[in-house]
Amino acid sequence: MFRNCTVVAVLAIALAGCQTAAEAPNTASGKPEVTIRATTAAIKARLLSLAMDKRFNVTKDTEYLLQIEKPSENFGAALLLGSKYDGIPAERIVFTFAPIGDSTRVVAAGMFVTNPGSAFERITPVNGGEGATRTQQTLDELKVSMETPPPAPTAPIASARKQGKPAT
Repeated sequence: MFRNCTVVAVLAIALAGCQTAAEAPNTASGKPEVTIRATTAAIKARLLSLAMDKRFNVTKDTEYLLQIEKPSENFGAALLLGSKYDGIPAERIVFTFAPIGDSTRVVAAGMFVTNPGSAFERITPVNGGEGATRTQQTLDELKVSMETPPPAPTAPIASARKQGKPAT
């Protein structure tokens, strides 16, 4: 019996050592971030629209902060981070805005929240892995879409047929 437990423990440690650690984004803050040549209000408006498309709710909005969250659909997170009070943790993203001249630096912090909205909230930061990568990609796409000038309007095409003089 002791031998079986020892073998299982050694295998578990060996397999855990094979798992790669989630890397944080290679940014100044170590979190997903981007600097966009736009106003904070314009960026917030776009982020709100994207958040609603992904079923997030706005839980806090100030001049320099936008907080969105939704109940987690991640079974592992529910299993590990759920509590007796609330079995389903929330996925929360906090965007911090720092105006810099005519640009705005946007830093996103992802987290799971146990007992969201209660006095017993417990935060588990998620600044690496798939979620952080997706958030960084979304911020990069947002930057491109906001900084790309709209296409110039096309001139109306002149008729190929010459108009004759009206009869008098």
